[in-house]
Amino acid sequence: MADNSQPTEGTQEISKTQEAAEKINTAQPDNTTVEAGKTFTQADVDRIIAERLQRERAKLPNDDELKAYREWKKSQQSEAEKAAEREKELAELHSKKTDLEHELAVLKAGVRAKDADYVIFKVSRMDGDFSENLARFLKDNTEFTQPETVKVEGTKHTISAPEQEDGVTREFLKRNPNIKL
Repeated sequence: MADNSQPTEGTQEISKTQEAAEKINTAQPDNTTVEAGKTFTQADVDRIIAERLQRERAKLPNDDELKAYREWKKSQQSEAEKAAEREKELAELHSKKTDLEHELAVLKAGVRAKDADYVIFKVSRMDGDFSENLARFLKDNTEFTQPETVKVEGTKHTISAPEQEDGVTREFLKRNPNIKL
């Protein structure tokens, strides 16, 4: 059975390349003449690459075709597949919700923001209820809830004593003995 169809552009390029390779392989180099291969300028190479990219991009579907394909594929799913997809999405949302609740509980417990991820990790590895485990962990590890003080060079830090009254408060209380602060 003979194939009477015309060769495509891609097969023509392949056959031309094979012919050129055969000529190079069969050529007998002699000392007097040296056949130089065809050289291309940068502009020629850029043009060839641009043409090849254009041909390849023409084979790809456009955005409308991709959208239509995705809709068709989704319509072909069975009810069981759709239910499984919904269950998977629900599980992901539940997991995200739980993670956010844990983060909120840790931050409300007074843990510094930079230590929150570590505390969540350690507490989530413990068996039992998260909030009970968090309270127990923070009781044993108070360094995560203590405020961080930073010493600034060139300044003096004094501890303010809230029990000491300033002059204004003392005079106010002297004149108004029935008021308690």
